[in-house]
Amino acid sequence: MSKKPLIAIGISIIIILVGFLGWKIVHYTHRNTTPKSSTATLAPLPKEATVTLTKDGFTPSQVAIKIGSAVRWINKSGSNQTVNSDNYPTNQLHKELNFGVFANDSSVVYTFIKPGIYGYHNQFHHEQEGKIIVTQ
Repeated sequence: MSKKPLIAIGISIIIILVGFLGWKIVHYTHRNTTPKSSTATLAPLPKEATVTLTKDGFTPSQVAIKIGSAVRWINKSGSNQTVNSDNYPTNQLHKELNFGVFANDSSVVYTFIKPGIYGYHNQFHHEQEGKIIVTQ
């Protein structure tokens, strides 16, 4: 009997096993890298504005800051919510604002390093919108 078919079968089995293990590792890592929320009170950064997300939307809905300043979004809505870049539903205008889901009583923060107007919304309630205006 020729060894070529056995070698081909062996290589095929190894490829399938490696692929399966790779999938399990990626699946396990993705599932376990969800940011943990914290109820600890965080001190504001030196140049930080705060936007609160309630069940009614973002307050204030517009914030003006200087380059190098940060904005902290705090979720006080009573449930999981999101902060995502405009334009709804693709969220591609300012990808750095695609924070994803964050839990009630937790926050996300971003430091703006370029001037511009950054629109964002809550992906779960896209009528809830806000804007960050960053100047020199």
